[in-house]
Amino acid sequence: MATESTETTANRHDDPYQLDRRLTILETRFDTILPTLATKTDLAELKAELRAEFGGVSRWMFALLVTMVLGFAGMFATILTLLRH
Repeated sequence: MATESTETTANRHDDPYQLDRRLTILETRFDTILPTLATKTDLAELKAELRAEFGGVSRWMFALLVTMVLGFAGMFATILTLLRH
C-alpha cells in the first residue's frame, strides 16, 4: 500500500498539470466530434441542392419585383391623374 501511494505522489510531482489525463480527454472529444463534421463531398452536395432550390425561388422573386414595379407605377399614374382634376 505504501508503494502505491508513493507512486501516485511521484506521478503527481512528475506531471503537476496532469497533461496525460487532459490529453486523453481532448483526444476523446476529438474522436467524438470529428465523425460528425461535414466533408468536402457533403458541402458540395449541399451547395448543389441549394442552387437547385433557389433557382426557382429567384424566378419567383424577379416576377414579384416586376409585378410590384408595374403596380406602383399604375398607382402613381392614377394618383397624378386624380390630382390634376
